[in-house]
Amino acid sequence: MQFTLQTESSQTAAPFCIGFAFRQGDIPAASAAVANQPNIQVSAVNRWPDGSLKFAVIAGQLALTAGQAKTVSFTSGSAAPAGKALTLTDLKTTGVTASIGCGSYGTASWATTDWDNAFVAWVSGPAMSSWIYRKPVGTDAHLVAWMEVRLFAGGAVEILPWVENGYIRVAGPTSKSATYTFTLGGTQRCSVAIDLPAHTRTPIISGSALSYWLGADPAITPKHDMAYLRATRLVPNYIASVAPTAARVTAQPTSYQPLQLGSYSAAMGMAGYQPAIGILPEWDVLYLTSTASAAYGGMVRNAYSAGRWGIHFRDENTNRPLRFSQYPHLSTAASTTNDKPPVATGTAAGVWDVPHHPSQGFMAYLATGRWFHMETVQFTATYNYLFQVDGGIYANRNYSDGIFRSDSGSSTTRGAGWAVRSLVQAVVATPDSDSVLRGEFIASLEANINFNHAKYVAQANNPFGWVKPYSDYTGVGDRIYFEATWMQDFYTAAFGYALAMSPPISGAARTKLSEFFAWKARSVVGRLGTAAASDWLYRDAATYTVAVAPSDSPDFDGGTGPWYADWGALYQATYATSPGARTEGDLRGAYFPEATSYWGNLQPAISYAVENQVPGAASAYLRMVSASNWGQIVNNFNATPVWGVAPASGL
Repeated sequence: MQFTLQTESSQTAAPFCIGFAFRQGDIPAASAAVANQPNIQVSAVNRWPDGSLKFAVIAGQLALTAGQAKTVSFTSGSAAPAGKALTLTDLKTTGVTASIGCGSYGTASWATTDWDNAFVAWVSGPAMSSWIYRKPVGTDAHLVAWMEVRLFAGGAVEILPWVENGYIRVAGPTSKSATYTFTLGGTQRCSVAIDLPAHTRTPIISGSALSYWLGADPAITPKHDMAYLRATRLVPNYIASVAPTAARVTAQPTSYQPLQLGSYSAAMGMAGYQPAIGILPEWDVLYLTSTASAAYGGMVRNAYSAGRWGIHFRDENTNRPLRFSQYPHLSTAASTTNDKPPVATGTAAGVWDVPHHPSQGFMAYLATGRWFHMETVQFTATYNYLFQVDGGIYANRNYSDGIFRSDSGSSTTRGAGWAVRSLVQAVVATPDSDSVLRGEFIASLEANINFNHAKYVAQANNPFGWVKPYSDYTGVGDRIYFEATWMQDFYTAAFGYALAMSPPISGAARTKLSEFFAWKARSVVGRLGTAAASDWLYRDAATYTVAVAPSDSPDFDGGTGPWYADWGALYQATYATSPGARTEGDLRGAYFPEATSYWGNLQPAISYAVENQVPGAASAYLRMVSASNWGQIVNNFNATPVWGVAPASGL
């Protein structure tokens, strides 16, 4: 339970604020996190099912020496007197003024009594209080200026400003071209000309800064204890150690301009490897696996870039991300009642692609505790919901349930997996106090669990853990249904990740999630079998496609198939002729030992299978890692770490 802070200039009272995840049970419900440094404020945001502290926003002021990291560590103890929380009166005492200019659309300004009208009191305490502010820009029906304002003891003020152009039903959505400015304390800090597409948002920041300060920017770089963060299970157990000088680290953005692409691919839906794909995207994993200070800034700036995608559908009635139960028919794809948002005009936003969409904002939120990143996680989950057909006889989300079906053309098998990943992140990131929106995400997650459990566990289905694919890779006529192993691995990993995060779902849903994952994990455990004729040989576990059924139209919905007799029959049907001697030995094929190969893709799936003690998983994993060439891919993870995940326990 520790983190470090470092700055390039010595300071006697450097203000800082970060997010911090705690392992379940480390800070029990009746205890407090007690720091080894004075005047450290720990503001609880979420708790684990047992009541222990799960996530907090931590703030304070510390004496820092240039170039020397200072460690802040915690123990569980009695709560210290909180002291008087900083108030809006204290904020006004600083004399701070701020404005966000949007060219001819108008300017949103805050001074004196304007500060009394906070939209949300985000954090409250004696070391730091934070508020969220919003104001419509001029008379425009869509454009809204937002800020997070942090006030520290001693009077330091930090502001993150952003503009947003995204409501659900307000007529006439279009891009807003202007010169956008941010002025703080009478000094203009940013001026940039952009055309802000409908349903996008962007921080009004230009250059190397990550936010703006009323006085001098303390320029503090935090670093979490990565072994501890992995132990919380809120992130996968990445095994790489990426050098600070590695090309992928030095390529991270060191500055930000509104709407910049950052490290994203030019087209989200492009085929093949791209750094955004994985349980977490590459820039988040680099923060978790590299000691480079640049990794922190790269992660945050890429989280800011998430605003460039047209996923921001804010409910104009609540000014929050939408609640599924209030919009059972609304869809950007197809709606049984023709309930669709107004068509946007002007400059188009980047095209969102559910099958390739990354985790957005989650790691940045865990690291910074910022409202902006928390809402990015929520907007990602809500837009994935809108992207699905609402209902009807075809593959659909079942109205407000928000089910992501593996056989839906709106998602694809991998897309459904990534959508579940993003949904469970929204469940975990939404504060306990936001019970309404959090409850919506929980209800959708439980609906996805119940849907899969009913189809694959409650009734007899294929014994190999294949969820229903969205298409046959070889088409009709060969009497064999082929599916992509790597898509199934993504789906398996997503539900394993959900189980590891221990989301606040009901006991019954938790049991069903565990049972469904144990069934689903068979699809990766079975491919790491022995050389026996009835097994799939582990050396060939990472094939591109696999024969999943001896029919062009197997019945997945009723579970009747037909299905193959055993893994050996699948192996024979996949290859028609043996790919080589059925003997144990080196891992082979599928671009081994590239870190981004299909061998890499299966690592999260098998690792979560081992962690959750799926029958046969530990033996299967040991067969793989005992191969004489296993170390080659492990070494490659140190350059490209996204798929380098190992079991956190279970061996």
